[in-house]
Amino acid sequence: MEGTAALKPEPTRRVTVGRWTAELLPRQAYEARYTADRALLGFAFESQEGMHAYAGDRIRPFRAKPNGLAYVPEGCDVYSRSPAGGEYLAVTGFDLDVSIDLPFSDRTDPPAIAAAQATRRLLLAFPAADPLHFEALMGFLIERLHVQIRGRQAPTDSARWMTTQRLRRIDDFIETRLDLTLTVQDLADELGLSAGFFSRVFRQATGRSPHSYILDRRIARARALIAAGTEDLSAVALAAGFSSHAHLTTVFRQKLGVSPRVLRANLLTPHPPQAS
Repeated sequence: MEGTAALKPEPTRRVTVGRWTAELLPRQAYEARYTADRALLGFAFESQEGMHAYAGDRIRPFRAKPNGLAYVPEGCDVYSRSPAGGEYLAVTGFDLDVSIDLPFSDRTDPPAIAAAQATRRLLLAFPAADPLHFEALMGFLIERLHVQIRGRQAPTDSARWMTTQRLRRIDDFIETRLDLTLTVQDLADELGLSAGFFSRVFRQATGRSPHSYILDRRIARARALIAAGTEDLSAVALAAGFSSHAHLTTVFRQKLGVSPRVLRANLLTPHPPQAS
């Protein structure tokens, strides 16, 4: 694509309010091995895959679902590696009212999805938003973690139907056609399903409608192109499946709280950790 000048990768964005800290980790390859020195609440904005192990378990392949809530207890040994990674929100510094020593991931919690997306919008905004707003969102995410720990409903038969392998197939299908017109029927046809049944099981498995998920993937591609240095925002829009530069800008402002131009400017500007 013409007009490219590589920018620095998106930075890790961080805010601390009192004892609570939220970090927005960009999508990039990683390998980490550590013992958690405090409990961690995690939220995966997109699918990612690689190898991992928790609490001394053997290393095995993983495929994380998009919009999944995760928990790592204090003292847990963690190993994780991914060749591509995925955008991830981590919240630390909190205490739990219940005791749980087992980590978990891929929990779908619609209220947590909304709170995580709102937190991302604030972290991407420049300058930083009101610390009280961050505190309210982090507190709500911690409340939703308590809900998940105290007990959740068993998945429905239709939710079980949308397996990890089928989600990967849909992810691959979307990725190869992201710059084209995509419909829910196209996705349903890929699995030989009706559009209605597909929409229902997809939402139950990921916490998002197919339309919202496709839009999430378009935004992720546009951000990657901007970070790679693509200067022509109209070209970015078309490559990510948006109808125009104006459409791209509208969606960015709605979903991320910043325009593409501001996001690009932030990549060129030092972005120190934010604190209360």
